[in-house]
Amino acid sequence: MKKCAFVIPYYGRFPNYFQLFLDSCGNNPDYDWLIFTDDRTDYDYPDNVHVHYETFGDMQERAQRCFDFPISLEKPYKLCDYRPTYGLLFSDYLTDYSHWGHCDCDLIFGRLSDFITDDMLDRYEKIFAQGHCSIYKNDDAANKAFMLPLNGEPIYRTVLTENRAFTFDESYLPTNVNRIFDQNGLPIFKYDLSANTDSRSGIFRLTHYDAALDTYMTERPMRAVYTWKDGVLSRSYYRLGEFRTRELMYMHLQRRHMDVDSTLTRKRGDTVIQILPGLFTVLPVDNVTKDNFRTIKWKHRTNHRRTILIGDFKFQYRRIRRKLFHK
Repeated sequence: MKKCAFVIPYYGRFPNYFQLFLDSCGNNPDYDWLIFTDDRTDYDYPDNVHVHYETFGDMQERAQRCFDFPISLEKPYKLCDYRPTYGLLFSDYLTDYSHWGHCDCDLIFGRLSDFITDDMLDRYEKIFAQGHCSIYKNDDAANKAFMLPLNGEPIYRTVLTENRAFTFDESYLPTNVNRIFDQNGLPIFKYDLSANTDSRSGIFRLTHYDAALDTYMTERPMRAVYTWKDGVLSRSYYRLGEFRTRELMYMHLQRRHMDVDSTLTRKRGDTVIQILPGLFTVLPVDNVTKDNFRTIKWKHRTNHRRTILIGDFKFQYRRIRRKLFHK
């Protein structure tokens, strides 16, 4: 069987850097991505990314067929609450996979197999606690876990029948699928391996989920250079006087406005991509070393507040537009 397929139902326009997301997927041949969308833009889809064109109405019908009670899925933003159900909703597409997952498309992936081991896949029914990237075993225990009781109640019926967002797929909040797994003895790998950026910071500050404290912790501001080349995502920085380069599993750019350098779109092949707050561009050197680290730009714009406001405005605009026009 194949290892894992990430399921992404997405309706509306993809982010402007979606091609870079696809390129990062293409460098993970052990994994597949199944995308269900009405965005017919002519992207260069890698061989392991399979696009299925459909309307949001098709998705609504698919979801309703799986339940014997009326569900609420009026707008695409509600799909976050349905993510734990994808093993059931998309079962016809997952028969060849031992695992399935869900993820956002505002990510840049590194080499997933450098972090997700076969032992992890064997031992845990669910890997990771964050909504922006989680993996489930493709078996009845994990695929139907969302139906199990939470504090003695079948909470999934409330989540799927009410129009409001519960963030059912996410850690930290009281009503989420991870608590259902815990209470019913289904093991989860909760250690946060993501590079999850704080969307309110003008520089990249990483926020990590601490499973022991059940909360998110944001690192102190630090100078760091982020690069992506040939599938390897890295962060270079100084700590305690020592220069370090650490490989990252994936970077989450949530709600952040990101431009793409026009020179980068013309030559993505062997280019070392530098990821700056607000910009994908070409790294000005061949690679980051302790000798050139201090000379490499690590901030993008001087007006960081404007960058953050642009990202917030676009996020809220898309959210309101989906509510008004069902897109």
